[in-house]
Amino acid sequence: MIKKLIDEALSAHGFVNKHERDTTSFYFREYGSAIRFAVVHNLDELIAPDELNNRINHLAPEEFLRNPSFKKNCDLICIHRLDVLAEFKEQEEEIFAIEEDPHFYKKYVLYYSTAEESALTDFTYDELESVISDKKKFLNYKENPLAPTQYSFAAKTFIKLPFLELPSHQDNLTPLRLQAAEVVAEAGLTEMYSTIQRVTHKNTDDIIREMISNELENI
Repeated sequence: MIKKLIDEALSAHGFVNKHERDTTSFYFREYGSAIRFAVVHNLDELIAPDELNNRINHLAPEEFLRNPSFKKNCDLICIHRLDVLAEFKEQEEEIFAIEEDPHFYKKYVLYYSTAEESALTDFTYDELESVISDKKKFLNYKENPLAPTQYSFAAKTFIKLPFLELPSHQDNLTPLRLQAAEVVAEAGLTEMYSTIQRVTHKNTDDIIREMISNELENI
């Protein structure tokens, strides 16, 4: 299920599945002159970074290995299941060792729990995008980040995978001008804000004199 979601995410961002093995999928994306590779690997047990590099090198198709961009421009996404999310603390150092290894691929360990996987049954990438945009679910996640929910997985996915773009919902945004007016009103500075808005390069001195005059009147 998790691998299917990542496959859909890659497809949504222009990657094409070029080669499939039991535990590993190899993707390719070409955008103009830019070439990028991605590998999705089921990592049942955490292993040393050099062992992981050797494993992927061995599994990679010949057409990928022949391309000089493969090892230096490739995202290696390792999918790793935990029994419960709290286990992350026990495996944190091993995960960081993999992700911080500078050799060959750019590595990301996308871990998830059994309960998270159950919560994502029959889920699609489009639904994952909807979840990450849900403010109520975000607040619930913020209160309890270790709870195994759809949002907890969505948050990790969008944080971990650099090629994913957060969905934009412009219609839900309050214009900055209105936000500023509300803040100014709450601070009791509406009159001063209105005065500042009238300032131009031609009337700066007049506005300053007016503001000083008003202040003197209030003394």
